[in-house]
Amino acid sequence: LEELARTLARQVTLNVAPLMRTDSPDEKRIQAILDQLTDESRILDAGVYDEQGDLIARSGESVDVRNRLALDGKKAGGYFNQQIVEPIAGKNGPLGYLRLTLDTHTLATEAQQVDNTTNILRLMLLLSLAIGVVLTRTLLQGKRTRWQQSPFLLTASKPVPEEEESEKKE
Repeated sequence: LEELARTLARQVTLNVAPLMRTDSPDEKRIQAILDQLTDESRILDAGVYDEQGDLIARSGESVDVRNRLALDGKKAGGYFNQQIVEPIAGKNGPLGYLRLTLDTHTLATEAQQVDNTTNILRLMLLLSLAIGVVLTRTLLQGKRTRWQQSPFLLTASKPVPEEEESEKKE
């Protein structure tokens, strides 16, 4: 997950870098990129800062960074958030920084739900197999049918009881 998030952050910095190269960064286009990034995704918020650390654009949930990371120790949800900071590279050094906050709690919860569902399906499959075996043995107990007269079975030389009764009647 971390590798994928870092790759995404690098891609966003490559998109934002041309907008930061001018004296006044294009805040509207940077904001549009960040809005698209945080819309219905696991990224809770994203922010672009200049080289001095001043905020240029921000998108996502409007929660203070200190509260988001539970730096004051007040919020337990901070354990499920992961911050990624990626420099926006320029020719002579960083032009600024991109900060992403990922929600890792929902990902772990969904993975656990998938595992639980998979285990339930395995259990149901084994249970249905066991029920099928019990039903087959119960319904066909002591009766041999025509399919059991296959030349590939060891019982092929023994006549079926139904045939014996019909031959005796004739």
